[in-house]
Parts: sequence; C-alpha cells; structure tokens
Amino acid sequence: MVAPAPKKKSRKGLIALAVIVIAAIVLVIPPALAGGLMVPLSKVVFNETTGSLSATQATANVSLITAYEYYFSVRSGGIFRTSDTNVNSNGNTTIKIDLKLTNPSGQTTDLGNTNINGGIGTRTHTIYLSVDQGVRVSGSYTLNVDITASVTVGGLLQANLTTTVTTTFTVS
Repeated sequence: MVAPAPKKKSRKGLIALAVIVIAAIVLVIPPALAGGLMVPLSKVVFNETTGSLSATQATANVSLITAYEYYFSVRSGGIFRTSDTNVNSNGNTTIKIDLKLTNPSGQTTDLGNTNINGGIGTRTHTIYLSVDQGVRVSGSYTLNVDITASVTVGGLLQANLTTTVTTTFTVS
C-alpha cells in the first residue's frame, strides 16, 4: 500500500495564517499598550559637570510620535541616555541621578535612578518621557532631577556634591 502524499495546500495555508496572525499582533499591540496610535514624547536634555557639580537648565521638547516609533525605536533605547561631552581621567566620580515626575493632577511618580561611574567632566543627559512614565493626558508636567556626585581627585580628596535640575513641559 502506498502512503498518501502530504497536503501541500494545508501547509501553505497554515504558514499564511501564521504570517497574518504575527502581522496583526505587531500592528495591534503597540497602539493598544499606548492607548492610541499617537503618543506624546517629551525629550528633556541637560548638561552636568562633575567637579563643580553644575548643571545647565534643562530644555524640554514635546512632540507626538506613533506608538510604533515609541515602542520599536525610542523605548528600546531606554528612557535615560548619557554621553560624555568632555570627561577626563584626572579624578573619579560616582553620580546618582534620581528622577521624579509630577503629573497635571499633582501626583508624583518616582521614575527610579541611574548610577554613572567615570572621570570628571561634562556629560549630556537625555531623558525620554512618554506613556510608560505616565505622560498620557494633556496638561503641565514637572520633572525633578536630583543629582548626587561623589568626586575623588588623586585618591586623597573626596567631595560629595548635590544639585537639582527642574523643568516643566506641557502636553496639549
């Protein structure tokens, strides 16, 4: 007796169905998680200089982006990003940056903290805030950034420094 040939149409149908289901998931989940197709994104940028622990005034820019752009591009890079602008090895510093966001109804959310170790100098910090951090509704938001640095120079001199950067932005 001869065994029946496998059904090629059934396999092709299952593969096509799997592709359709995966595409539907990719298209439906980001807007469902974000609560809409477009989401507000606030980009907050400031510079911090260890040694003197000075910080520039933060600038905040708010824009609307698609939920897809947010989940597949912005969010995947993290909400807090730092780049060394002018850092040298004349000393060592440990920096703790704590983020707190107050929403339009006055509720404050602790967004956690970031620790940075490295040389003394200037760094540029960029913070991305959107639906995952509570930036959902129209109104005025305030971001408080508390910076604490422990600076050691020459292995002998240690100083603990603290400063706060505050910025307000509006989502309309």
